[in-house]
Amino acid sequence: MGGNSIDRDRADDAMDAGAPEDRLSDLPDGVLGHVLSFLDAKQAGRAAVLSRRYRHAFAGVHTLSFVQEETSASSSTGASRCDRSYKLDEDEKRRNAEFVALVDAAVSCRRRCGAGPGLRAFCVVFDAFHHSLTCHVDRWLSAAARNGGAAAAVEEITVDACQQERGVCGRERPDWYFQGGPFGEPRPLKDESDGEDSDDFRDHNARHSAYRMPRWLYSSGAGAALRTLRLGSCFLDLPRHATLRFPSVETLALTCIPDSGRDIQRLVSSCGRLADLTLDSCRRVRAVAVLDKRLRRLALLCCHGARLAVDASDLRALEYKGPVPDESVLSFAGAPPAILSCDIEFCCKKACSEAELADLPGFLARFTAARWLRLGSSCLGASIDRTDPSGLTPLPCLRRLELKGGAASGCSAFGAVTRILEQTPNLEVLTLLILPNVEEIPRYRPEVTCDPMAGLDVPEVLPVIPCLRDRVREMNVVHYQGLVWQRRLLKLLLRVAGALEELYVVFPPGKFEVQSALMAEIESWVMHRPVKVTFG
Repeated sequence: MGGNSIDRDRADDAMDAGAPEDRLSDLPDGVLGHVLSFLDAKQAGRAAVLSRRYRHAFAGVHTLSFVQEETSASSSTGASRCDRSYKLDEDEKRRNAEFVALVDAAVSCRRRCGAGPGLRAFCVVFDAFHHSLTCHVDRWLSAAARNGGAAAAVEEITVDACQQERGVCGRERPDWYFQGGPFGEPRPLKDESDGEDSDDFRDHNARHSAYRMPRWLYSSGAGAALRTLRLGSCFLDLPRHATLRFPSVETLALTCIPDSGRDIQRLVSSCGRLADLTLDSCRRVRAVAVLDKRLRRLALLCCHGARLAVDASDLRALEYKGPVPDESVLSFAGAPPAILSCDIEFCCKKACSEAELADLPGFLARFTAARWLRLGSSCLGASIDRTDPSGLTPLPCLRRLELKGGAASGCSAFGAVTRILEQTPNLEVLTLLILPNVEEIPRYRPEVTCDPMAGLDVPEVLPVIPCLRDRVREMNVVHYQGLVWQRRLLKLLLRVAGALEELYVVFPPGKFEVQSALMAEIESWVMHRPVKVTFG
């Protein structure tokens, strides 16, 4: 009887859809649940009600992911909830109620549909978190970590109490450059006392935008199978006199955690197999040591004042954002690091100081084995152009280079690019995102374009850059606005790039007539060479 009923359901669904055959519906419930796990929980829930065949497939979903949508106000300003004056209005209360109802419905539906496999991953990200929602998050985490009263093998937990712009600090460019709201300097830092919340979170507004993690999560049973832990804008609230053990955690990401480093250090030390560590906007952190781990990836983003000591024997990928660091900021222990991938961006609201420029060559000298490098700074052109060329270390292994930064003129931009390219003899792919110096153009707009018919003053004698002449086969120019110095820079590079095979140029929004003229101009520069030019 049960089989005939299922067959009738399938036949009815096929007739309703007008499809001759539905192979997807023939898959077992467990396989369908695995497929639905790759969708957002809301989309997976919608799929479960499309057909009677999918009625119980939701029980086989092993991943639940919920991300609260941003409001138009928060998305337009780009400011974090922690940075704004926080007071729930009626619209935010309504949004929170709808979000809680959504998560509750998905959790209860999965439990009601039947005894499926235990959850592997649970993710919840808020945009308008309030302390009154703490009990709901506690309940969701408890349901995710347990299945039918028995401990489940949950492998990934993500809790972000405040969806916000990551890596934004007071040393950034002026907010008008990003078309966003004000990003003020961080609060003065003070020492953290035992048993007390951080000074950054003492005020009423910030306290209401942080979530306090439940202590049962740190017990040996709850964290035994955990492999990934991502926390944002949360009080860690570690038990003071208990031993923490996360023997299987390989990925740990902490964002906007109000801790000077004591609890973060304990949490890092408890992860026996830690291979991927991210510290993002943890501005109270002072010192963290990762000497007994075999890290393969490290990200240190806008944690100004932090000091990290890392065993870099197995480190292969590094992501850094902050001021130009000296040796005390990132201390590598063990064997010399063989970092293959580097993503480096320097925060500098104004031109780099002489002290920072003195530290730049030594910092870049640590990545002689890198094959991919992304280097960004709002004062990139001036800082590199003013650096002693004899101090830059060659990067013989580099194959892909991305330069992102600001320049006051074509001379400084070309000088900075030239200085770096002279140290990369085997470079094959070059990507440029060179924007105007925002200190020089206070009314700069990203979509601005200029007259493409303005004259270009290009010198006849050009420097010999071996990688451009013999190796670089692909060049990407992003956000090409047609400013005079941008055109001069591109023309100079194309005159030197003798081995170039492909050129990609991406324009910002603007007038079609101006963009067409710029396209024709670029094509004229490579007219007599076998270069494939693509515009976007």
